[in-house]
Amino acid sequence: MIKPKPISLKDIAEVLGVSVPTVSRALKNSPEISLELCAKAQKLAKEMNYRPNPFALSLRKNAPRTIGVIVPDIVTHFFASILNGIENTAIANGYFIIITTSHESYEYEKRNIQNLVNMRVEGIIACLSQETTDYSHFSALKDINMPLILFDRVCLTEQFSSVVADGAYSALMATQHLLDNGSRRVAFIGGANHLDIVKKKKAWLSGDITQQPHSH
Repeated sequence: MIKPKPISLKDIAEVLGVSVPTVSRALKNSPEISLELCAKAQKLAKEMNYRPNPFALSLRKNAPRTIGVIVPDIVTHFFASILNGIENTAIANGYFIIITTSHESYEYEKRNIQNLVNMRVEGIIACLSQETTDYSHFSALKDINMPLILFDRVCLTEQFSSVVADGAYSALMATQHLLDNGSRRVAFIGGANHLDIVKKKKAWLSGDITQQPHSH
């Protein structure tokens, strides 16, 4: 179900038969606008449930440029430390970040993408939710020239830049350590099987893990 489009100054201006700048001044009780028109504009804005867009206002005030970030959660140390790094780097370069969480939900992730696009962020940094198997909401960002960087759990690597740790090799080294110390029945506990990071770890571990891994 498509949500109704938010009421804009243009919508109010069309009803009143005046210009958008006139409506804007009327809502602020500008002395340049008659008291009667100010009252009409404010009454209509309330009836139409008009809400000013704070992000549009901040853009007009030359606020810092924004980057949207989507993470599965902000509770775990892993994502909290990544957010800390992103924020520090953003601030150092004159940006601020808007943090959203998918809560490991595909639907939340799609909604966050749309909200960030509507906020007119200058780019998005995202980590896939465990539920995500359809990447069309990410592909659509290329059509509107929205920069996207994926990290940790990634997709569409031929279309977008990605940042990943060498988790597969680390998993192999951890397993080798267990074997070297006498373990013989080693269990692998990973995330959803469709995730790229899980696939890579399983691919490494399905080989001959009794052989000493090569350093790189």
